[in-house]
Amino acid sequence: MAATWVSPGSDTSFKSAPASPWSSALVAFSIALVPGLVGLGFEQPFLLLGIPAATIAGWRLGRRIRPTGGLIEVALAMAIATVAIADTLVVIPLGIGSSMAAGEAGSIDLFRGLAASLFLWFFGFILVGVPMMGVTFPCGLLWAALVRKLASAGAHEP
Repeated sequence: MAATWVSPGSDTSFKSAPASPWSSALVAFSIALVPGLVGLGFEQPFLLLGIPAATIAGWRLGRRIRPTGGLIEVALAMAIATVAIADTLVVIPLGIGSSMAAGEAGSIDLFRGLAASLFLWFFGFILVGVPMMGVTFPCGLLWAALVRKLASAGAHEP
């Protein structure tokens, strides 16, 4: 693997390979655990949904972090993805439950069930998710900085 030199004679050379998705997911899990447990202490257990949501988003977005460049875009993508996945983790069980209840009462209208779930997801994303980005964006910045540090620490040439 070829290394990209920052400056001649410098000891800060980096490989151009992206961060590992598994280490990115582990860092995201560790960061999301803190607000989740704090939320649990304040009797807000819905914040625990951020743990699997951030882990999934970290696994998917970890490869976007490069040794150089800005972290704002990746942190913003992490914030949006975490909120969107957590919202989905709420809407899917509600949609399944309402479909099962409608099935017992009569016929199941798949189109109406999907439309109602999509509306509920969008409504939750706007009313709950956008304010939650006040928490997820700083966590995303911390995640991106830590993943970059982990990736660059393992990429130094001897």
